[in-house]
Amino acid sequence: MKNPPQVLARKTVNKIRRWLNGDVEATELNDELHRFHNFAYGDLNHKMLTIMNEARGAVRPTYTWGVLQAAYLAKTLGYKRISVIEFGVAGGNGLVSLEETVRRVEPMFGVAIDVYGFDTGEGLPPADDYRDMPNIYTGGTYRMDEEGLRKRLTTAKLIIGDIKLTLPEFLKSKPAPVGFISVDVDLYTSTVDTLKILDADPSLLLPRVHCYFDDIMGCSCAEFLGERLALNEFNENHSRAKISPIFGLWNYVPRRYAGEIWVHMIYMAHLLDHPLYCADDGMVTRKSEDLKTEEKRPLSMATRSIAASL
Repeated sequence: MKNPPQVLARKTVNKIRRWLNGDVEATELNDELHRFHNFAYGDLNHKMLTIMNEARGAVRPTYTWGVLQAAYLAKTLGYKRISVIEFGVAGGNGLVSLEETVRRVEPMFGVAIDVYGFDTGEGLPPADDYRDMPNIYTGGTYRMDEEGLRKRLTTAKLIIGDIKLTLPEFLKSKPAPVGFISVDVDLYTSTVDTLKILDADPSLLLPRVHCYFDDIMGCSCAEFLGERLALNEFNENHSRAKISPIFGLWNYVPRRYAGEIWVHMIYMAHLLDHPLYCADDGMVTRKSEDLKTEEKRPLSMATRSIAASL
């Protein structure tokens, strides 16, 4: 999903300002660190801007925000390792970006993060059903140069094939719990298959999974077709697992990104029956008077025990 011209223009201006005046970055970082006195967003936004400023275009804000949230939740709950996934790899720029984001996030929390990319390798399947929005999507588009992409990757694992077949096999391999997914498979039918990852055993998922849905805005996107229909049907068919927007998220991301469209494409999957769903997730914090140290409730022995067993 491309950004509108006004957003691109604003991003360009902001980028030029940051390049020409280093103290702008320092001011912005300090501002984000102190914005939230009772939430972890301040520290997480500070980390996000640090990564974005240092990477200089090599990472995406969508992935950086999602991976940071997942890693923070994992750290809070006592997990040592998690997985992040891009569904719909195509040319591979997103997966390369996700890999770079993970490289920078891992040392911030001491949580190991495995990266996976799912794709048919042959482009989009034929889109004949109106729910797949054939007015927009054509079978065979976004074909992958698999050999070329593999040469660009260092740690990410490509999983090629029909997701109906590859996802069950992937789950049988017992990957580290999934904390973030990017869904860019375009079609309704493909999204339905992708969301089955949220039906996995709780040991393979964090209690809250941050999700990015790429194809839910603009054009002829609607509640009754495409990725949005798949989301609606998932919620209708699951009484103890729900996918919801993160309401008011524009107010919690770094101010730099508050007006960008991706903020409205971030959702959260709530796995209500997960053993750790009700455990303190660390998002509500209390900071000392000098705002330099962050205090959270200590991790309970029960939470440690559950996380270790999953």
